[in-house]
Amino acid sequence: MNQLAERMGAAALSMSPGRMVDKFLDWLDELRIAMELAEIDRSARNELRVRVPFD
Repeated sequence: MNQLAERMGAAALSMSPGRMVDKFLDWLDELRIAMELAEIDRSARNELRVRVPFD
């Protein structure tokens, strides 16, 4: 989240308000995808931990 705030602050100085809103929504989408990938990775690791002792 800190990275997102820093990116927004820098962008705010050089973009129109409409463009900044569009960029912010793009960044939120990037963040959502990153969080989903992290959740998938975490789930896969948990599944491996559960399977290994019983295989």
